[in-house]
Amino acid sequence: MVATLTNGMRVRILRRSGVILANTTRRKIIPGRNAFSMKKNLLKKIVIVTGLFFISIAAYQYYPAARSVYRQIQTFSAVLERIHDEYVEEKDAGDLVETAIRGMLDTLDPHTTFMNPEEFREWNQNFEGYSGIGIYFDIIADKIAILSVIPGGPSEMAGLKSGDRIVAINGESTAGLKRDDVPRRLMGPKGTRVTIAVERRGWEDIRQLEIVRDEVRIESVPYAFMLGDGIGYIYISRFSSGTADEFETALNTLEKKGMRRLLLDLRQNGGGYLDAAVSVTDQFLAGGKRIVYTDGRVRSAFREFFSSDNKDRPVPVVVIIDRISASASEIVAGALQDWDRAYIVGEISFGKGVVQSQYRFQDGSALLMTTARYHTPTGRIIQRPYDGKTAVDYYAEIWTDSLQNAPPDPSAPVYETLNLKRPVYGGGGIRPDRILSARKDTLNRVVRNLVFAPERFLFSFTEHYVDRHPELRMDFGDFLRDYRPDAAMMRQFLGFLRGGGFSISDAEFMKNSDQIADLLKENIASAIWGDIAGYQVEMLRDRQLAEALTCFPRAEKLFEMSRAPR
Repeated sequence: MVATLTNGMRVRILRRSGVILANTTRRKIIPGRNAFSMKKNLLKKIVIVTGLFFISIAAYQYYPAARSVYRQIQTFSAVLERIHDEYVEEKDAGDLVETAIRGMLDTLDPHTTFMNPEEFREWNQNFEGYSGIGIYFDIIADKIAILSVIPGGPSEMAGLKSGDRIVAINGESTAGLKRDDVPRRLMGPKGTRVTIAVERRGWEDIRQLEIVRDEVRIESVPYAFMLGDGIGYIYISRFSSGTADEFETALNTLEKKGMRRLLLDLRQNGGGYLDAAVSVTDQFLAGGKRIVYTDGRVRSAFREFFSSDNKDRPVPVVVIIDRISASASEIVAGALQDWDRAYIVGEISFGKGVVQSQYRFQDGSALLMTTARYHTPTGRIIQRPYDGKTAVDYYAEIWTDSLQNAPPDPSAPVYETLNLKRPVYGGGGIRPDRILSARKDTLNRVVRNLVFAPERFLFSFTEHYVDRHPELRMDFGDFLRDYRPDAAMMRQFLGFLRGGGFSISDAEFMKNSDQIADLLKENIASAIWGDIAGYQVEMLRDRQLAEALTCFPRAEKLFEMSRAPR
């Protein structure tokens, strides 16, 4: 379709979307051949479909290259038939074909990928949502423990809350249920009903609740709040179908609370939909500014995206990125940097700058294929070089600290920003205006094992502790600033751990008591005030974020200079 931007410029936008450290675009579903009965042997279907493909190729056998491909496909079909009929062990023909597809794609770039139906269904939920009851959960003591409910979802509407336990689904006990089995039992078509049996502290009996399944959107802007001194904070976890509206709502809310400066956190954001990235960037640019453009092997791959007339929020912006920030995140950071509209801090971003068209097939599988590359407004290529690297080396490269801390490569192309003519660097990824070292994972083995223990000791202990200590329900600002678990609480937690079978010595507990106290405080905040409060407690340990807050004088100067008449 053709979409008209609000600045009057027209851009051809195909209805496309999706990501795995990537932006994808949606294409038509490719149908199979319905003439084949499901009862026929799968191999015969494959051979027949391949044969039909031969016919289409045969039309082009005037050309040597086409004849060569035709013969190779014949060979593939013959090899597949031989393996199916005569190999020493029986092999599933469908699995063999899928392996062959994946092997073919391995010869391309690291981001072109094939997903079988189950993989695509799970992946797509992160960006399009799903139909279910809307909870985050874990299995604790053979019960489905609700860690949190998704705002506005069916579970919240039904009155479920964090700490509730689901002990049966449609009359069947959850005892012995594996974590991966739970979504299959709770998800289903919109409008269908599921009955769950719920335990809650304070209830004498288990209660039966009937919940109508509905569409559930996973928030892409989970955290937006004021940090004090007029600084608003927004974290975007992914660029999904709902990001544009969520982000605008967050900005409007923070402006009403007195936001004069914004810290936009794009760390750990692997990307998402291109149109979502454009919409976020559009909030900070005057009309008619190019945000991103794409080009590829075919003429139709060239597309440009411009800002609209009715945004341009007048606030200085600091954007923080890290080595996981990719694709759509890099589009936002790169555009705001090129237009001198934000001060970029953190680490050199991932360097994933290719457009992936999404081809969906009738069996539910999908191909995400690279069809173009992204460029920032100055022309920088976002994609990090991958030629001559294995996929393992390509992904491992981002964890090399020496590359993060090295000065710009002298051979890398240098560009100038579009307003102030500051130097910015190509070569892949977005290089921040100021490098900030990432927070190291300082949790030792014992504390890490505690955090990831399947028993969820921290969650289970704090939900009961909060019930017994109503004095903890103080003003959150006072809690955030002053509260610290006392010695008595720490002793109780140590006893709780040992009673639950967690092995930890007195010396190990004392050595790690500061980190354990931090984690307890975070879990208490979540239990009383919700996930956002727990996240704010976690931020107290974020040294990279604390350093980013010191960069606002530079962002304010950049903001003033970029808006000065020229």
